[in-house]
Amino acid sequence: MKRATIKDVAEAAGVSRAAVSKVLRNAYGLSDDMRTRVEAAMTALNYRPQTAARGLRGRTYTLGIVLPDMRNPFFPDILDGVISTLRSTSYGPLIGFRPTAEATEKHAIDTMLDHKIDGFLMVAPRLEEAYLTTVATSVPTVMIGRHDRDCGYDTVNNDDRTGARLAVEYLISLGHRDIAYFGLDPDSAAPNNSTTLRLVGYRDTMAAHGLSDRMAIFEGTHFRGERYDEEVSRRILQSARRPTAVFCWTDSVAFTVMAEAAKLGIRVPEDLSVIGYDNSRLAALPQLSLTSVDQSGHLLGSEAMKLLIERIEGRHTDQHIILPPHLDVKGSTGPVPARS
Repeated sequence: MKRATIKDVAEAAGVSRAAVSKVLRNAYGLSDDMRTRVEAAMTALNYRPQTAARGLRGRTYTLGIVLPDMRNPFFPDILDGVISTLRSTSYGPLIGFRPTAEATEKHAIDTMLDHKIDGFLMVAPRLEEAYLTTVATSVPTVMIGRHDRDCGYDTVNNDDRTGARLAVEYLISLGHRDIAYFGLDPDSAAPNNSTTLRLVGYRDTMAAHGLSDRMAIFEGTHFRGERYDEEVSRRILQSARRPTAVFCWTDSVAFTVMAEAAKLGIRVPEDLSVIGYDNSRLAALPQLSLTSVDQSGHLLGSEAMKLLIERIEGRHTDQHIILPPHLDVKGSTGPVPARS
């Protein structure tokens, strides 16, 4: 079947090719009648703009979304916000992620650059700031999960220090003093990333309550293998002085801690309280009922897309948005257990 062209759409809609182009660009000043006729013709003809050809003329109306992996249950919340904002535009997302544990996101970025995308949204990339700044000089870029400044790209983040403080202070209010932090291996993280600031928030809050000597910091990463976080969880739970509560840098890690606790016969929350970070949809399942710091994933994605489109439209000054977190208390936390 012959692929429909912009000329075919124009003839079917009874308008000029320039008018069809304006609809594709979502140009200002189009009448509702013209837009309706053109969109109906595109649907009837199954018309799809050729990305390569559009790139030669200027924009491809394609945005690159780069994720560190596909296993984090929080990322769909971000993508929901991305899609909700793009619905009223002519842009479409192209999603890429780190191909292997040993690789970085650079492969996905280079591939998308070859497709002449119009902009990047990157989520917590494990890449040097200098490289990201270089990318941002040629393609408008927005970052989630990194708190970089004066970098040539926009950032949208949760207030990670405050989120950590909310989690630790809640556990202290329940009587816990032996509170462990399960974070990300520094080799797997970038400076100024979310987990680094959550660790700072944990340290500061424990110190503020006179609990510096009770701090216990553990580091894991699935980049070392799928079982590594399970091994770290067991190390935490089999410590000589097992913590009565664990604050985890992300929900997925908290789920692993809870699973390993169940294998060892440790009850949550009677024997162990667990708090995650993200408040992903899985956290609300009755079987998990994970207390978690909500960082508004949908809003993160939506705000990032708004900034990216502004960048593409010509804004050059950096913008940095910080969203306030809140703690969603559920069934995985309870009063400190009595020591036997």
